[in-house]
Amino acid sequence: MTKRKASLINRRGYFRDMKPVDYVLSVVGLLIGTAAALFPWHVYFNPESYGPPEMAFSRGGVVPPDEDAVPSSGTPLFEFETGRFVRADTPPASVDRLTTGKVDPNAGASGDPDQPFPGNGRAFTLFAVHDGRALVGDMDGVYLVSRKSRLPDGTTLEAIERDGKGWHIVTSDKRLIRVR
Repeated sequence: MTKRKASLINRRGYFRDMKPVDYVLSVVGLLIGTAAALFPWHVYFNPESYGPPEMAFSRGGVVPPDEDAVPSSGTPLFEFETGRFVRADTPPASVDRLTTGKVDPNAGASGDPDQPFPGNGRAFTLFAVHDGRALVGDMDGVYLVSRKSRLPDGTTLEAIERDGKGWHIVTSDKRLIRVR
């Protein structure tokens, strides 16, 4: 035999020494590669199948007359010059109902002047302690206090501590008051 013929016989073929599992893995790899190449084109040609769902309104497109942006009189509810909403049937509120929650600085205090406030000189009871705060109460009401807060007897809360007997607070006059 010639040297050239011997080299052709000893040369290995590409697919002659493969096992059946190698053929299966090759086909699976080709299928995955084909799917990876074709899937973006499917998304491109069918965007309605992959986008966000459409919004469905409960009223079916019918807006009640009282919620219409342009009432029957023809005056709009929003003035672009002032940047405010205008409603003839609603008096202007002291709190802006937009998301910012801006409070009108010219509005007076609407709090109750007779509301009880800690510091009236009365004895109080400690009801509970949780998360660095204490719940105390007297004859006028119940108050949630934390460190350096004024207590109903006129003292301030210096510390909230726990020992073998349970939770207690220490007042500015160094009294220990325990949870009842």
